Amino acid sequence: MNIYNISISYKTAPVEIRELLAFQKEEKKDFIKAALQKSDVRECVLITTCNRTEVYAAGGKMAADQIMQLLVERKNLNYDHVIKYYLRYQNEKAVKHLFQVICGLDSMLIGEDEILGQVKDDYQLALQAGTTDFLLNTLFRIAITCAKKVKTDTKISKTSISIGTLAANEVFRFSDKAQVKKVLIIGLSGKFGTIVMKNLYHNKSVKIMGTIRNHNIPDELVISYPEVKMIDYNKRYDTIKDADIIISATSSPHYTITSEELKKYISDKKERLFIDLAVPTDIDKNIEKLENVKLIDIDYFKQIAEVNNNLKHQEIEAAKIIIDKQVDEFYKEINFRNFIPCMNELKEVFENQSFESIMYKIRNQVTNDELKVIIQSFTKLIENK
Repeated sequence: MNIYNISISYKTAPVEIRELLAFQKEEKKDFIKAALQKSDVRECVLITTCNRTEVYAAGGKMAADQIMQLLVERKNLNYDHVIKYYLRYQNEKAVKHLFQVICGLDSMLIGEDEILGQVKDDYQLALQAGTTDFLLNTLFRIAITCAKKVKTDTKISKTSISIGTLAANEVFRFSDKAQVKKVLIIGLSGKFGTIVMKNLYHNKSVKIMGTIRNHNIPDELVISYPEVKMIDYNKRYDTIKDADIIISATSSPHYTITSEELKKYISDKKERLFIDLAVPTDIDKNIEKLENVKLIDIDYFKQIAEVNNNLKHQEIEAAKIIIDKQVDEFYKEINFRNFIPCMNELKEVFENQSFESIMYKIRNQVTNDELKVIIQSFTKLIENK
């Protein structure tokens, strides 16, 4: 059985394409269950973040093609239009790609912390849905272990920054005549919204407002961040009138801000910065046509991230060594499991023939390189007895 990876990410596609392949939680469940109905797909995990959509599948030779077709069908896309944005890996290349993704080496911000949790969550979703078996369970278990080892044994995450912290930096850089910048975070209790808020909270030149839905405010926000003003989501446009910087970071499939609605509330013409951290995008791009409005989205941070990534070159090399060892561990476990059914037959061979005659037969049946490996293995057994 083969392992496949189908990947679309910030490296291959702009946000306008990536958002077409964004999945909500229930959509993910439906997709991976539908994948197992395909003739050549035996196991399936779907990973989605703001910067990537990836499918890991185990199965026969047509599995990757069937996954590709299912993706475009589920999202009502034109196959020929999106195919150019995909990368496709098989077996060891697919395995190594997952390890690089989960360790943060393939992230826009190398070493960022969020990706490990995101991959774990999506794997757990597949595990609970029953769309994984031994092959992908082993792969993701060892990949998660690898990511923790890279985090512990290298400094790749020690000075890590995230998209959330970069967004906070844009707030500080925003030129505004007011002594206190008023920031509205739409999606305050979400992952990115919370990260941005925490990076802004202790700066006295920033006043933070955040939207919530149905008065469902996490206790941590109320107790630990009492200075944050909570706003009902439905009153966000009224609050924008008073805000200098608006950051939207929700998982909504719909716009949180549209141009048509926004222009009714910002007739004062003051400069405003809008930061869209969502995929699919939260903010209608047509707002850029409005006077004194600046909009940046998640792809804006790509160039900034490259500077951070260049500083981590030495730690990247250390992480790659760990990844290579863990990939080797994965294949050792898979290959040994495949060998287990043969062990009883092998015992009979050793019981019925002398060790010397078996070794001479092995010598005559294998190549020199294969013989070296066998001899080295037996030598290690002697040394460690």
